[in-house]
Amino acid sequence: MTYKMSEFTGIGQNHVTKLRESGIENSDDMLRLWADQPNRDSLATKTGIDVKQLAGFASMARLARVQNVGPKYVEVLMAAGIDGPKSLFEFTSESLLKRLGEVTAEKKLTVPMPTIAEIGTWFVDAKPEVAVAV
Repeated sequence: MTYKMSEFTGIGQNHVTKLRESGIENSDDMLRLWADQPNRDSLATKTGIDVKQLAGFASMARLARVQNVGPKYVEVLMAAGIDGPKSLFEFTSESLLKRLGEVTAEKKLTVPMPTIAEIGTWFVDAKPEVAVAV
């Protein structure tokens, strides 16, 4: 699924504008341009956004592609050190819920928390789609 970059709460409006001016309107654009590894530095120069931040935005886009995650839960997943489907699937539903709860408490986050039932759908529905993800 494709999401507008403005749908990600972890990306400020200033960065959304800079991304848009560089041809990145949505998560698919972000992943397509980020996949061109030799041009990442020029993308950073063109947008005025640090390469490390752009890498974070690409991670957000990858995570949002997991079925039923979307932009809603990307911020809490990233805060927990989960930067893509591969690291997401290192967890079980239960261990992930526990980790997200710990991170939310430690960092005093006020972001939406998924339920165990929602997390369960990520593991059931997402694996085939992840295989084709960029």
